[in-house]
Amino acid sequence: MTVTVSSVNKMPQLHNTDEAVPVTPGIQLVEVTAPASSETYTEVALAVSSFCEYLAPLLHLSKPGISTGVVPTAAAAVASLMSDGGGTTL
Repeated sequence: MTVTVSSVNKMPQLHNTDEAVPVTPGIQLVEVTAPASSETYTEVALAVSSFCEYLAPLLHLSKPGISTGVVPTAAAAVASLMSDGGGTTL
């Protein structure tokens, strides 16, 4: 599993990557990815889902177009999960 945290101030609009719209300043996006094949899809989906359930209480989750921001401790929580910074393979 790879976890990447990015701070952004603007995001491309859905279906229009040439235009960007402002978001909550300093919002942090947490991206969780994992390689899967047709044989391992269920196992990988369960692992990603479990990790997201663990991380969810630390974040204010946002719906597209409705930014709610991130709690002040989320950055520290994610940083502690990734002790060497940047994306880390877990």
